[in-house]
Amino acid sequence: MPQCLVSFGSNLGTRDSAIVAAARHLAMMPEVENFRASRLFETPPIGGPTGQSPFLNGVAVFDTTSRAREVLLWLQAIEERLGRQRQERWAARCIDLDVVLHGSLIGGASDLTVPHPRYTARRFVLRPACDVAPDYRDPRFGWTLKRLADHLDAGNASLALSGGDESFRANLCSCLQSKYGIHTIAAAPMPEPMAVIGTAPVARSPALIVGGVPIEINVDDDLPWVSAFVPSTLDLQDQDVNARSIPRLIARIQWTKAEERWPAPHRIWPSSIPWPEYRLEVEDFTWAASELASALASMRCPTVPISDDQDWWR
Repeated sequence: MPQCLVSFGSNLGTRDSAIVAAARHLAMMPEVENFRASRLFETPPIGGPTGQSPFLNGVAVFDTTSRAREVLLWLQAIEERLGRQRQERWAARCIDLDVVLHGSLIGGASDLTVPHPRYTARRFVLRPACDVAPDYRDPRFGWTLKRLADHLDAGNASLALSGGDESFRANLCSCLQSKYGIHTIAAAPMPEPMAVIGTAPVARSPALIVGGVPIEINVDDDLPWVSAFVPSTLDLQDQDVNARSIPRLIARIQWTKAEERWPAPHRIWPSSIPWPEYRLEVEDFTWAASELASALASMRCPTVPISDDQDWWR
């Protein structure tokens, strides 16, 4: 029986009442078994219009024989019943429900992609998930949610871009740096000269190796950064994965033109690297830059528990 993970969020109206009602509606579905909820957490709003109130966030897990699309329809019906109006993207909302994981399913269409394409950057989803599903594994790269949450906390908020062409990624980095003040690395530099001890050359100890090229990423301890390239699989496996110079996530880029949407699972998550990914479906250049800036902020989003236990929904 598939184990399903869904997320709850609210920052408009009576947040507590909306989330409690949503959880109760879902728990009472005849197809839902072993429903369990995380604690509730308060988080600041990220992205979208300014002046929004803080969010209440939580997750729930349950067993079901229903397909992911059926679960999505339940969630949409609950949102509609509770008065959600879909207007501006990332605007304040009385209730926001998402399918995050559905067993080992990897698939997608225009209105549903599972695993959720952006949850890997959302600390406000991962930390609540550790309450109820720390050992759930992402079917794409095999990491547990606990490992992924700890991984985000261990190093700088950082992304390595993949997909698109080199020029697009470089321009995206330039925009992130100029508009959002984010440290970026637009391209791999030439190899540094080797140090010489006596008469024998000795390789330096760089912070990061990309395609055999040593790269030193000089950033402050807490400064987010984005690179326009992905380190090789071997290097990611061999190095200290908590180092500041190792990207927390690979951000995979794909334009959202109708002819380029994901037609099959093998194209949805193309990867030879067992590393957590963030999916960026690009509508336009400006939107893509703002989305990446929000992803970096989400990785360090303060996530404060405000409920003493996990029975708030009963």
